[in-house]
Order: sequence, then C-alpha cells, then structure tokens
Amino acid sequence: MPPAPSRAALTRTAIVGLAAVMSGIGSYVLLVLLRDASDAEYANFAVFWSMTVTIGLGFFYPVEQETSRSIAGATHGTRGGMVRLVFLVGGGVAVFTSLAALALFSPAGLSYIGSPWLVLALIASFLAYAVQFPARGLLSGSHLTTRYSAIIAVEGVLRVGLPVLIVALGMAGAVSFAFVVPIATLVSVLPAFIRRRHSWKGLDRLPVGQFLGRLARLIGAALSIQLILNSGPLIAKLVGGTDAIALTGEILVCLSIARIPVFAYQVLQILYLPRVASAWRNGDTRQASRTVLVAVGAAVAAAIVLVLGMLLLGPFILNLFFAGKVLSSFGIILVSGGVGIFLIALVVSDGSLALGRHTLVIRSWVIGAVAAVVPVLLLSDPLLRVTSPLIVGSFVAAVQLGIGLARTVRSSRADGPPAVPAAADDPVERVA
Repeated sequence: MPPAPSRAALTRTAIVGLAAVMSGIGSYVLLVLLRDASDAEYANFAVFWSMTVTIGLGFFYPVEQETSRSIAGATHGTRGGMVRLVFLVGGGVAVFTSLAALALFSPAGLSYIGSPWLVLALIASFLAYAVQFPARGLLSGSHLTTRYSAIIAVEGVLRVGLPVLIVALGMAGAVSFAFVVPIATLVSVLPAFIRRRHSWKGLDRLPVGQFLGRLARLIGAALSIQLILNSGPLIAKLVGGTDAIALTGEILVCLSIARIPVFAYQVLQILYLPRVASAWRNGDTRQASRTVLVAVGAAVAAAIVLVLGMLLLGPFILNLFFAGKVLSSFGIILVSGGVGIFLIALVVSDGSLALGRHTLVIRSWVIGAVAAVVPVLLLSDPLLRVTSPLIVGSFVAAVQLGIGLARTVRSSRADGPPAVPAAADDPVERVA
C-alpha cells in the first residue's frame, strides 16, 4: 500500500486550502453584492466574470503549473535565468490575450460585454495575471507554501473588502466591481516580494522550446476544461433569445453554487493523486486501480447528491443569496447535472494523469470542448443550448478518459505498469 501523505504535506495542503477558501469566499461576495443590479448590469458582469475565469485559468494558470513543475528540484546557477523566462512568458500570454480582447471594442463586442470599461478591466486583469501566476509558480515550485498561500489569501481578503467599500461609497456597479479583479490580483503578489532574497532567483533556465512546448499542451487542456465549465453565461448572452439578459445572470449564479463540490474536490486532491501515482510507480496496479475506482464512486455519489440537493434546496439558496435570479427547476437540474458529470470526468482525468496518460487527458478534454459546440448549433431551445455544452463536453471527455484508463490498467496487469514520466506531476486538472 502506498504511504499516506506526510504530516508536512497535509499541513501545506491545509494552509493552501484555507487560503483558497478565503479566495472562494471573496469571489462569491462579488456576485452576491451585485445582486441588486439590473438584469442587464448583472448580465454584463457575468460575461466579464466568465471571461476572466476562463482566460485566467485557461491561459495563465498553466504558466504557474509548468513553472512549478520545471523548477522543482532544479539546480541553481545563472542568477535569475528561470525568473526572467517565466515572467517573459507570462507577459507574452498577456499581450496575446489582451490583443484578442481588443476585438470587444467593436460595435458587436461592446453590445455583447456592455461597456468599454469592462473591456479595459478585462485587459487589466490579464496584465495582473501575468505577474501573479508566474510568481505563484516560482513560490510553489520552491515549496514556499506560506508565501504562496499569502498571495491567495490576500487576494480573497481584497475581493471581500474592496466590494464592501465600494458598496459603502455608493459606487456599486458592474464596472467598479470588475476592476476589483485586477487590483486584488496585482496587490496580492506583494507578499511574494516582501523579502529581497528569494531561493528561486538563482534557478537555471530550462531550454525555452521545451518549456513552451509543455506549456502549450497544458494550455490546450486547461482552456478546453474552462470552456466546458464556464461556457453557460457566455453562450446565454449570445443565444438566450428574448430572455438572454436574465438567463445570463441566472446561469452564472446557479453554476456558481453548483460547482462548490468541484471546488471542495480540488482541496482534497492531495489525498488522491499521490496515492495513485505512488502505487503505480511501485507496481501495485491493484491498489492504484482500487483507489481510482473508490474516487470515481465517490464522485458519482457526490454528483447524485448535488443534483438532488440543488433540486430540493437550490431555489431557496439562490433566492437567499441572489434574489430574483433563479432558474426553473428544469434549468437547475440541467446545470447541476452538467457539473456532476464534469466532476466525474475530473476525477477520472486525475486518475489518468497519475498513471502518466497525459496525451489521453489533453486529447479527451480538447475533443470534449469541440463536441460541446454541437448542441449549440443543433438545438433551438435557449435553455438547452446554454446548458447542453457542459453536459455534452463533460460526458464526451469522461467516456474517453474512462475507456483509456481502463485499457491502461488492463494492459498493466499483463505487462506491468510503465514508468511514469517526470511530467506526470503536471496538475492539468487543477484548473477547474
């Protein structure tokens, strides 16, 4: 049996988890405090919010992942070589995403997002991400857990404090709340630079081509995952019909509540991934497959509880925190069902990654994202067009991942488990 996570590992996870909880609370405060805004104002913010989450976790979080993976155990030599590389890459990603965002200044783009100030807030967020995520990757890879957690916690505190201050000053609105995102993101990085001396400043730089190649693969998977999960509000504003404005806000708040189990699972990954990877490396295929089956079974159970809980308690919770922005019972079932399938796919994806099946993970999520477009093109009912991409994309990814994982386990029992490559620690699925 693989060893249980060490006390130090659990302590680090608990610290990061508490910081993530604070950050999550801050995100919900933004959405709750804006609930009295008009449907149009809330819909505009929903589009902005979904874009920042999708781009931030789809493009910039992979920079953190690959940075952390690359410097773990790296040698020291050329001072600042790795630091310069990752911040240059982060800046390059910011330039690329910001140039793409400039398209929103067109008449059609402004009609979609609602205000040129929201476009500026979006670009400002990308520029802030270009600083925060590389810094987080450097701290994470250097095992500087306290400072890493401080970034996440400070961002969460600011996401609570700044909106409260804005409301107190009578300035609440989509634009003012939108600028909370880049301000909180940028200011939160200060704990990383409190001390002048950092253990990661002297890291040797990896070959640029190798770093960028791995990063591109991570972005392909991460962006596909985020598009599947956060497509609802973005699609609703486009194809929601006469109720597009109201539907956009309703989808956002319902999705925000329904995805809480996904958020909780991310904190618990330390209890799952290392055990599977350790058992696999040690040749204990039965233990590895048993752990994956238990995790998938727990995910299925959680998905069922999620759908039933949202059906029974969803309207009450949504009315309590987001008065007037409540989907129909059928809509709640569709959104929560989609999140439940997504959670199952995520757990299977984690298991596949722990077994070294990176290509399977990336291919499955990319194909899932492509498949998610089909119902938008074929269906006519606005609610189905908005909610089906999450269901279809997650289901297609889950099926591919499940088949690939089963084949890997079956072949390993006959031939022995293959060596897990060093890149197996790339947490592709942590971007949800």
